[in-house]
Amino acid sequence: MIPSVTAAHSLLSADERAAIAEIEATTSILQLVTRLTGMRFAGIAKFTDLEWIVCSVHDTFDMGIHVDDVLDLETTLCSEFCINPQTLFIPQISQNGRFAARPVVKQYAIESYAGAPIFLPDGRLFGALCALDSRAMLFDDPNLPETLSLFARLIGCIFYANLTATEQ
Repeated sequence: MIPSVTAAHSLLSADERAAIAEIEATTSILQLVTRLTGMRFAGIAKFTDLEWIVCSVHDTFDMGIHVDDVLDLETTLCSEFCINPQTLFIPQISQNGRFAARPVVKQYAIESYAGAPIFLPDGRLFGALCALDSRAMLFDDPNLPETLSLFARLIGCIFYANLTATEQ
């Protein structure tokens, strides 16, 4: 089995290997996020000045958010990270006047949210790691904010490594 892996490895460019590694790593992280939060959707989104762009998803609920979807950043819950770059947990959005009226909440029937900002190692805000569900969730694990932040930091490092590799 090792020779075939080595042969396949030599047929792929460094960029292709990096892209595959990035996809595998982020997919695994998203699966872990859904397990830890009990939520059925986890995703990674990139921010531009005005847009929220979906990079990767793990969706056992078929929420309807897909890779390459683009939303106005200001309509999303993740936009909070542009103001306050701390983990955010909203166990029951319908009971929270600040977030319940956001268009994305109604569009995707979101009732609970957990998220962390993704920073690149050079300090730039890249986007967000978020988990969503149509069910209200209890976030009773006191380690969950730190764990979500660690995953977001890891994602930032993975993306940064691949960004700098393609820029060289």
